[in-house]
Amino acid sequence: MTDSWFSYLQSQICKEFEYLEKNKVKFSKRIWSKNKKNEGGGISYLLTKGKIFDKVGVNKSTVSGVFPKQFRSKILGAERKGRYWASGISVVAHMRNPKMPAIHFNTRFIVTSKEWFGGGIDATPSYEDNKEKKNNT
Repeated sequence: MTDSWFSYLQSQICKEFEYLEKNKVKFSKRIWSKNKKNEGGGISYLLTKGKIFDKVGVNKSTVSGVFPKQFRSKILGAERKGRYWASGISVVAHMRNPKMPAIHFNTRFIVTSKEWFGGGIDATPSYEDNKEKKNNT
């Protein structure tokens, strides 16, 4: 169910970006899989050279496997068996206007012997304005 929700979310996000670009640019699609086919994969959509957005990636993945033993103690619920399943989406948008920050958003659902949602968002400026710089040290 979580996997299908992330697929729906990915589809809706892509539609909204195309709408903002007045449907003059479209996403290209790439399907990928982990080396072991039964461990999942994902779908990546890429939009480039729009009027508003220089580049947008909308990536969804659903993967599973076993964490290496030395890593298991660092992951909630993976200490004993190390098995995991995860599904999520990541969106990165670089605007054409250099004064607008790049945006990254991701959310995911992770299952070990425990389960939880995680994610976040950040904005990264790409335009340097020396007048706006402040040093508070």
